[in-house]
Amino acid sequence: MNEFVLFFFIPLAWFVTAFMIEAGSVVMIPVCRYENYREKMLIVIGSLWAIIATSLVYLVVSLDTIFAPVMFVTGAVLYAPLMVLIIMLAFHHFSIGVAEGSSTLGKHSMERTFLVLALPFALIVAFLGNTLFTSVFSGYGFCVHNLLTLDITPNYTQMIFNAFNWVFFIGVVMYVVYFTVVFYGIKERLLVGALGLTLANILFLVSTHEWLPVVFNSAVNNAGFWIYIVILYAYLYIATTRNVPFRQAWIFLLTFIGAMMFGAFTQGRILEDIVPAGTVGPLPGVPASLLLTNAATLTAGSIVLGMAGLLVLGGITAVSYKVLYKVATERVEAKKATVK
Repeated sequence: MNEFVLFFFIPLAWFVTAFMIEAGSVVMIPVCRYENYREKMLIVIGSLWAIIATSLVYLVVSLDTIFAPVMFVTGAVLYAPLMVLIIMLAFHHFSIGVAEGSSTLGKHSMERTFLVLALPFALIVAFLGNTLFTSVFSGYGFCVHNLLTLDITPNYTQMIFNAFNWVFFIGVVMYVVYFTVVFYGIKERLLVGALGLTLANILFLVSTHEWLPVVFNSAVNNAGFWIYIVILYAYLYIATTRNVPFRQAWIFLLTFIGAMMFGAFTQGRILEDIVPAGTVGPLPGVPASLLLTNAATLTAGSIVLGMAGLLVLGGITAVSYKVLYKVATERVEAKKATVK
């Protein structure tokens, strides 16, 4: 697979992992003992705003750099769901902002109300993001009239209401449950985390087997995939029964690796469902490498993107961790020690 295609998955995986922490924190509020994890959740949610927003912008810039020749086509096809996603993300952030303000004023009941209100917006954002992802790789919702001239129009009903999109999305939700249990070390929800991870794996495998066989075959025939699954289960037990150093960093890394593995397993092919094998190669779909920016621009752009990723995404992440997460956590721990 062309290395530039995988390069696109780096910011995508980073954005997905960061948003998953925030969405998972909100999702777990109604189902866990909120007061036991309230301070941790607020610190985590508050430290992710800049990372999520910056990652999304960086992802769009990466797309425009790597796949410039087809950005106008994909932009036209995906315009409506992308715009709704951005609007829902704004409402989601607004709800969380009001919740944080309520917390500062000591209005904890209002704080929880607005965090719960952020839940449906988080789910809608996740669902629309999932829809964009599954449609691009499966081809659902892309009506191709002439592939050579990129004459493509959208079918939003098919894009949203297809079995692959819904089954895969439920799998994502189940993984978020697992992710959040491990991230916060919620001991009383170990079985919930195990169930979430099991259902997620089943749904991912079933959906890719039925609608994205290139990914399924690449995964099940790769020993690293099965080792990764075993590590996820082992880490669930360890993180919920032991005091693991850097627990959050490890689960963040594991999720990021999982997203990158999925990118590698696609073998750089898109629109698989609507382009049969033999049309443009031995595998179904279009090799994404055929849609890349010209070589010279791509090489120069990748260098700039790489430097920007290290400086901007790396810098924002480091500052958010140091200032918004670590300092806030130390302040809470010092307050608890004083009370004792």
